Amino acid sequence: MYLWDTNILAHFTSQHPVLALHLQRVKSEEIALPSPTVAEFLRGRTDFAVKATPEQAVQAHRLLKQSQELIAQFEVLLFNDEDAEMFKKVLKKHKSKKRYVDLMIAAMALAGNHVVVTRNVKHFSDVLPPQQIENWIDYPPQ
Repeated sequence: MYLWDTNILAHFTSQHPVLALHLQRVKSEEIALPSPTVAEFLRGRTDFAVKATPEQAVQAHRLLKQSQELIAQFEVLLFNDEDAEMFKKVLKKHKSKKRYVDLMIAAMALAGNHVVVTRNVKHFSDVLPPQQIENWIDYPPQ
């Protein structure tokens, strides 16, 4: 399974051409959004919706609805007990609160033997082996 990082989901919304090439070679059933990615993606939109000024509120809530519809196009892979056990191990080696969501996603990839798709390869390269990280934005399919 290919687990998308938040930045890939953002590039999907803009119909990035290199990402589109990768999507031609991979079946949609092989792509999932890890639940930490979903939470991170919705966090900004939710914050905007509940803190919007009256002038911003209509657009903020429209964006929130569009975001929910986007996520509904994908399988969402829920963080589970095996992921939590792996996450404990990952946190012992990598104690960065700035990378907390990335470390959760990495733990899911390790526990389930998945591949993380991200443009931020450096956020994962010290946790995952190279064969479990792919950049579908800067590098076209081979």
